[in-house]
Amino acid sequence: MPVEALIAVGPESLPLLNGLGEVLELGIVTLDADLVVRGWNRWMEAASDTGEASVLGRSLLDVFPELQDTPAEEALRRALAGATTIWSHRFHRFLLPLAPPSGHTRFERMQQSARIMPMLREGEVTGVLLLVQDVTDRVAREEELRDALQRAEAASLAKSEFLASMSHELRTPLAAIVGYMELLDGEMVGPMTPVQKNYIGRVKLAARHLITIIEEILTFSRIEAGKEEVRMEPVDPAVLARDVGELFEPQSLQKGLTLTVALPDERVVISTDPTRLRQILINLVGNAMKFTDAGHVALELSATDERMHFCVRDTGPGMTAQDLERIFDPFTQLDQSHKRPKGGTGLGLPVSRRLAHLLGGDLTVASEPGRGTTFTLWLPRNVGVPGGAGDDIAQPQLQPRA
Repeated sequence: MPVEALIAVGPESLPLLNGLGEVLELGIVTLDADLVVRGWNRWMEAASDTGEASVLGRSLLDVFPELQDTPAEEALRRALAGATTIWSHRFHRFLLPLAPPSGHTRFERMQQSARIMPMLREGEVTGVLLLVQDVTDRVAREEELRDALQRAEAASLAKSEFLASMSHELRTPLAAIVGYMELLDGEMVGPMTPVQKNYIGRVKLAARHLITIIEEILTFSRIEAGKEEVRMEPVDPAVLARDVGELFEPQSLQKGLTLTVALPDERVVISTDPTRLRQILINLVGNAMKFTDAGHVALELSATDERMHFCVRDTGPGMTAQDLERIFDPFTQLDQSHKRPKGGTGLGLPVSRRLAHLLGGDLTVASEPGRGTTFTLWLPRNVGVPGGAGDDIAQPQLQPRA
């Protein structure tokens, strides 16, 4: 039976209500039309350290003088006028000024939720019923979780700032190294032997690899800090996909892999950030090339009325279901084998997915051990593209994404 139904019956239902209060650990106080205490259950005796005999016949405003001229007194008066008030801890913290329970010295008062209701007899208001619940434990746990979340966010921000700072510090000297290597390779300071040119080439390759890793860390740090910006403009994804394919053609020839780029039959224009889209596709194709030792890697584009899909398929070793759960976790390297070291920061896929989200799309993966892997990137197709697919891409309209 609902509490409201018990109240509507009248004071004769109070014994049953008091028993319910003992089971539910509720404070139950009954007042007459003058706000004089007529009932004070055992929960209230324990919580206030005041026996029922000491409060019966006294005004509640005399028992708790702090209630006078407060929203609590206003709620009591409204109950005498027939209104029910839900007293939320979120807004008022407590109704009655009771001491906090043991072990919660951080609170000055017991944290409470309460209900203030009129008591009725034959349709007439005869008094007020207070139902008080102690929510101090719950509030304390919520505050602990909130504090822990704030500490975690602060630690994450500090980590991101450290990574960004260190990456900037590393990128500057590496750029200088690459520059000097270019001068030496171009024989600007004198002729070089073929062996020396070979060594210079290896140094440049290693330096550029380090710069790529640093750029991944910088991008990740900006995304974590919410500072990564995208600029939307009309883009022909087929042109961009062909560029990415040409970029990896030497690597595919070196590994003996077949690299294919499949494009839609009709020209399609989408609204996106070409730099970020290129970064995602380079990460996906580069990842497929890295983990595929035989067979082929394919970049396939397809379009629907609302979306553009980019699928990167490979014939690599595939992944287990457990691997798929961790593949987008930052700094995670699935292949830890000393026999097949692949290198990298473990940020390429996490960064790619977060960039996909920034562009309004998503990045998903499907794989089985021994059957290869397919990454699918989808992006909105026509959002923000003036006039649709027939526009001139040579004059894009830059639109910052909010």
